[in-house]
Amino acid sequence: MKNPILLNNSDLLNLSRNLLGKGTSIRFQAKGFSMRPFIQDGDFITVSPVENSSVRIGDVVFYSTAENNTIVHRIIKKYKKNGRMTLVIKGDASFGSPEKVDMQNVLGKVVAIERNGRGEKLDTKLYRIIGLFFAGISPFSRWVYPIGSRVKHKGRRLLGIILRSHQS
Repeated sequence: MKNPILLNNSDLLNLSRNLLGKGTSIRFQAKGFSMRPFIQDGDFITVSPVENSSVRIGDVVFYSTAENNTIVHRIIKKYKKNGRMTLVIKGDASFGSPEKVDMQNVLGKVVAIERNGRGEKLDTKLYRIIGLFFAGISPFSRWVYPIGSRVKHKGRRLLGIILRSHQS
């Protein structure tokens, strides 16, 4: 990346509101671990502007909190009350309770992720299914994530043993 610009949260929020409000997509580096394994700390994410009707359960959105922080998490439920759309949002690896977010606080939708120079667009059927899967298991993430993490690490160890035995 040429000449990266480091922004504090307040500047990121203001710039994002301005650019996304004008219909321009933004790209920035993710920080944090709440969306693992889907989004890793250090991945680059592309966010595009959204219309109310274009966000669905399973989508990953970029939004602002009441404290003016910016967060990228997944929609696990949505409902309309008194004419206002409310989203129930949670990080894939978050063990806490989901957050209720007014649609007006959603700045955009994550449409691509880049990791180690490889980009993945999220507007495919595969990523739609993956998004719905993560949204569906969200209430059970307290148990699913630690089990999945152990399976992943043990699988890597087993694969290493198999590969070493074939090399000898």
